Amino acid sequence: MAEGMLRRDPLNKIWVIFTPEKVKTLISGSSENEAKFDVDPFVPGVESATGPDILRHNDPLYAVGGWSSRVFPAKNPILRVENDKNGKGYGLYDSMSRLGAHEVVVETPKSGIGLDQLSVEEIADGIKIIFDRIADLRKDTRFRYISVIKSRGAAAGGTINHNYSEIKAYPFIPPFVRNKLDNCLEYYRMKERCLICDIIDQELSDRKRIVEEHDNFVAICPYASRFPFEMTVLPKKHGRILSDNPVSAINDFAKILRSVAVKLKNGLNSPAYNMVFNYLPVNSGGDAEAESLAYHWHLEIIPRISVITADSLENGIFVNPTLPEDAAEFLRNIRE
Repeated sequence: MAEGMLRRDPLNKIWVIFTPEKVKTLISGSSENEAKFDVDPFVPGVESATGPDILRHNDPLYAVGGWSSRVFPAKNPILRVENDKNGKGYGLYDSMSRLGAHEVVVETPKSGIGLDQLSVEEIADGIKIIFDRIADLRKDTRFRYISVIKSRGAAAGGTINHNYSEIKAYPFIPPFVRNKLDNCLEYYRMKERCLICDIIDQELSDRKRIVEEHDNFVAICPYASRFPFEMTVLPKKHGRILSDNPVSAINDFAKILRSVAVKLKNGLNSPAYNMVFNYLPVNSGGDAEAESLAYHWHLEIIPRISVITADSLENGIFVNPTLPEDAAEFLRNIRE
């Protein structure tokens, strides 16, 4: 079997991670079907199935078997922290080793339940352990971007019926993130203001696309939503990452996440979904001060209730049957 690596596409300016060891699993399809797992490997008592923890929280109010949340290396990582970069050129093409990190965050000992069934305090504990790991990974100067994604349900790429997330540290800045950062920098240089701060001000003024509003956060259906019932959770206070906001904001963030999860379950019949955290890249090589002032972290929530079309995959063109104003009004009226 050929060795995995990272290769750069010079036409689309993207890096592709090749993982040949996953081919058999992909063909069998078992890793994409939650029902195939007879035993949840993320519950207390079977920690040996996942290997030793990198970090563990033990909140006595929610702990079972000695932990309330835990982080461990992915069993089949797409990136490996022990690798060297080994960047190479081959004519037009560039490649490197699969340098990075790939970790799993199990945010609760409880099996088979979603965010809507957890308390605010339990969700906050999961958030805290994620950001403890981000703070540590950001210290590694080999990394350029720390990604946190929650995939819930088989249609969204979830593999275990458990509330968990994945953290990946990349040795490059993903192109979508780079595009956002460049757009934010362009706006800042032109107006000396943060683009996302201005979006928040506009949405709070219009109030047509607000789904939920708390003291420190607001959830909206974006003005140009790509997907039906897509939402973005935005901190009202400018920051590169959650740790830039007050400590008290973590509980408020947990509250709005739980509220949004209830709306997804009760309003959209418990769809599969992805949550994608968007943070300022690290070690970008650019103007760190300008990037910090220009970029504003946020969370994207994408219910997987429609297929991704060829236009979206190849051309970056999205067709959404639901106007964000209608989607926001519908979700706003969904209660627990």
